[in-house]
Amino acid sequence: MQQPAIRHAPGPRPLPVLGNILDLRSGGLLFSHVAHWRRWGDAIRYKFGPITALAVAHPDALRHVMIKNKGNYIKGGGVESLRWLTGQGLFTADGTLWQTQRRMMQPQFTVAATRNYGDSMQAAVAETTDRLVAAPAGTDLDLSFEMMRFTMDVICRTMFSMSIAEGASKLSEAITETLGWVGTRGLSLIRLSPKVPTPANRRFVKALAQIDAFLTDLIHTRSQSGELGQRGDLLDQLLQASDPESGRGMSVQQLRDEMVTIFLAGHETTAVALVWAWGLIAQNRFARDELEAELARVLGGRQPTAADLPALGYTRRVLDETLRLYPPVWTSPREAVSADEVAGYSVAPGDSVLPMIFVTHRHPEFWSEPERFDPERFAPGLVAERHPCAYLPFGAGPRICLGMNFALQEMILLVASVAQRVRMNLSPGQQLIIDISAATLRLRDHLRVRVERRV
Repeated sequence: MQQPAIRHAPGPRPLPVLGNILDLRSGGLLFSHVAHWRRWGDAIRYKFGPITALAVAHPDALRHVMIKNKGNYIKGGGVESLRWLTGQGLFTADGTLWQTQRRMMQPQFTVAATRNYGDSMQAAVAETTDRLVAAPAGTDLDLSFEMMRFTMDVICRTMFSMSIAEGASKLSEAITETLGWVGTRGLSLIRLSPKVPTPANRRFVKALAQIDAFLTDLIHTRSQSGELGQRGDLLDQLLQASDPESGRGMSVQQLRDEMVTIFLAGHETTAVALVWAWGLIAQNRFARDELEAELARVLGGRQPTAADLPALGYTRRVLDETLRLYPPVWTSPREAVSADEVAGYSVAPGDSVLPMIFVTHRHPEFWSEPERFDPERFAPGLVAERHPCAYLPFGAGPRICLGMNFALQEMILLVASVAQRVRMNLSPGQQLIIDISAATLRLRDHLRVRVERRV
């Protein structure tokens, strides 16, 4: 006979009304949870005001929530603040709407479809590589800025058929402003509507208006241009997409929401991952030497193309190990629809469940010397033997990140191109420290490097 679930997981004592919010805000949810995990283990109970949350780190618990009992867990209130930015885009939608949008968008992000964006990605890769090669020797280069610029260029070329010089940089600035608002509001006890004119809300509303104006103008211009279908970019594809079951396409509002979601995922998170990758490569000479040897063997000095991806195995492993240590999306909140048991603890309807991916990726039961950077963890034989939910930088189950193939392709192409021609050396005093206030797993300070030309 199965034993009944224990009612409450262990965790820090909550204050009346406030719960644990003050403690978590002072240390940041991420680092606070790491300390709590070391004390209490893989399942920890928090109170966010009236909301009970169960933070889980063991891969079995993540598999239960994301795969085995996936129908009981929606995005729900866990992404309420983000919805003010992305609306009902694929990341925040639930239920029938999510299913319909996923069916419509899936064909544009398969491995084969992603290869079709190779030329646009290569153009952005070539410009970025040339710019880094031209950096003056001995001077500090802001690589965080360069990676944001690169990923924005890729998204602009593949989604809009435009370069960042054609006005899209304003969209990036506006999204950065709104993301900061989302991150701060997410840990606020009182979540005011953006309509309440606080200084932060006014900045958010202004930036949101810029985003909406930029995207709706693009949608209307393309729809009325008579060129629909001729460019083959993501905007073309989404304007023509239809649900195979109902035959309906997207409304302008839904298309706007999906474009913001894609821009956010493809710009912010990919740039964050690349910044960590360059920092780790600079700190680990053995991995850098192995990477350079593979590039010399496979490419011989020429620019990489999408056709080279299968041969760039070590380059991919460098990025996989980067995403293990520093997953840009380090937690993925869910809300329980019905009562359940997770990791041996009761979950009530409306409770939040927080898969703590950052901790899962460092769980000593599944990763030896988990703090060490070692790309060989991702050699094919080792991957096959590992728990399927011990590594999930893109999530798992039916809600696995739609843009996974897209992101990996552009990251591999960029790293392969740049690492052939230059080495990144950390500037004096540069440290790799996590920003506890950011919504994604950013560096606290911009990554500054000194570029050493190889060829």
